[in-house]
Parts: sequence; structure tokens; C-alpha cells
Amino acid sequence: MKFLKLLSLILFFTLTAACIGPTTTEKISFSNLDLKSLVEDIENVITDGVNNCLPAEAGSADEIDIGENTSTADRAVSASSEVPDVPTYSEEKSNVTYSREHRLMSQNFQRAIGSGDEKRIAAEVFNITGKASGYDIEDACDVFDYVNEHWKYRYDKNAEFFFGASQTINEGYNGDCDDYSIVMSALLKNMGFNTRVVTATNKSYGHAYPELYIGNDEKTAREVMSYVQGRYSYAEDIWYSNRKLEAGGLQYWLNFDWSGSNGYRHPGGIYFEGVQVIYYPNGLIEF
Repeated sequence: MKFLKLLSLILFFTLTAACIGPTTTEKISFSNLDLKSLVEDIENVITDGVNNCLPAEAGSADEIDIGENTSTADRAVSASSEVPDVPTYSEEKSNVTYSREHRLMSQNFQRAIGSGDEKRIAAEVFNITGKASGYDIEDACDVFDYVNEHWKYRYDKNAEFFFGASQTINEGYNGDCDDYSIVMSALLKNMGFNTRVVTATNKSYGHAYPELYIGNDEKTAREVMSYVQGRYSYAEDIWYSNRKLEAGGLQYWLNFDWSGSNGYRHPGGIYFEGVQVIYYPNGLIEF
């Protein structure tokens, strides 16, 4: 299997983007990167640009066959009732110093997601799912659908101020892309899922979006993505990321952004293209 390798300027990790399509052959899509342009982009990244949320456009991609031919109708649409274990993160950060802007961004995300009003978050989870425990990918998709159905985009001129998740809920799901990432992460966290927030900046725009951890083995990840593919029949592709661990192995993360692959919103929508910075709930930052 081949994966798209993205540059790591500081940390030793690889993030790859791939998709599962509804065609008769499961495929992974990957794009060629211009090394010089990417380095220039990274040097010009500014974190306060992530509030300009625009739908992503599909980029050019090559495709390779990775498995047996199976039709969409043949794929399993059931999902495991167990939430994948919370992943562990390497704390090997020798010679790594985060910039003030990145540290502030990480702290803002952590504070807003864990804003302290757990009862309000739990009540909203119950309102959406009708459950207080035993959550699975079906419930995560219910949360995705509910939030996106009620979401009203509101531009935030103050890029350094993040609303707490409960405040966004109480105000009727009004906010921008970082507010969306925060409230989605808080709801999923309360359910026992693990998320990370990704900021992506290109030469024109910036964006923020959450990703949902769906396991550290391909079988579990594909089971989850097969459920998503079966539930959202209009989805053209299901996009996810692989995180390669230093000790070996992969972690799988499902794109939980609001962007769909063909204009319809669904988990696993196409990624916003840009230089990525990844913020984890324990304060780890990856570039």
C-alpha cells in the first residue's frame, strides 16, 4: 500500500490523506506535492488565518488499487458497538520548541473543548442520541448530522478568542470553523471518542476542522468507513488520514469537517488543502 507522505519539519511523523470511493474498486487517492511551494507556505503560515472558512475544492489526484473488487451494495454497513481505544501520543519532543502562536492556539482549543460545563454537553449528547452510554459510530454520525443541520455560520473577527462548546450550543450553533471544531470535539469527547483539531492554511485562506480517531488497525477503520459509506449513499468519497507512529503501526483518523465530497455534508468529506498544523487534546502539536 502506498500513502502520501507529507513533510515533517520538526517532528518525526507522517500524515497521509486517502479516500474510499463508492466505485467497484476501493482506492486510495494521493496528490503530488511541490516541495518548494510547500516550504514557502509553511514559512508564511499565520495561525490567525484559520477563521476564513470556505468549502474546499477537489485537487488533482492519482489512484491505485489496494484491494479486491467489491460493490457498494456488498459492503457491510454495520459498525462495531465499541469505541476505538483512545490513542497514545509520543512525547518525544527533543529539540522541539513551539512558537508562542502555536502554544496559544493549542491552549485555546483545550480550554474551549473542556470548558467545564460537562453537564450541558452530556445533556446535549442525550438530546441528540437518546443515549447516555454505549456509543458507536452510528451515534457519532447522529451528532455530525444534528450539528450540521443546525449550524449557522458566523464570521469571527477576533481570531484569538474561542467560544466554549456549551456557549456555542446555548446560542443555537452559531459560529465559524474553529467554533465548529470545538463543539464537535466536545460532544464526541463526552461520548468517549477521541478527536484532534487540524488547522490548514494556504496562500489565500485558512480553515480549522476536527478529525475523529477510528482505530489503529485497518480492519476496524474500514468497518467504520464502510458504515459511513452505506449511511450516506450520496457520498462520492470517504476521506481519512493515517498517522505513522515512530514505533511502527498506523492510526486512522476520519475527516469530520462539514465539507462533503460533492456538496452534501457527511463524515469523510474531502479535505481542505493547505499546510497543516495538528492539535491534540494533551497539548501535543504536529506540523
